[in-house]
Amino acid sequence: MNALLEKEKQTILQFFEDSANDFWKTLREISANTNVRLEDVIEIVFTTKDFVESYYRHKNGEPVFTPRKVYEKRTSFWLKLLAAFCDRII
Repeated sequence: MNALLEKEKQTILQFFEDSANDFWKTLREISANTNVRLEDVIEIVFTTKDFVESYYRHKNGEPVFTPRKVYEKRTSFWLKLLAAFCDRII
């Protein structure tokens, strides 16, 4: 990953750290809230292991994503347990 994408990734990660309880965002929401081009958001989310996609959550039919660290920090134990049984991020 080049230096510009790495900087943009840090911007995205900081955005999620600063977000309140609504920490699941669509790719378009991430782009709009961070002023990072949608194409760059897509590349960052899908080429790094820093993000997870929710199995069942969607906004307006679009999949939602969050950073792994934010997921671990803000998701309840019971949802993580259920996710482990389902072998999916929920």
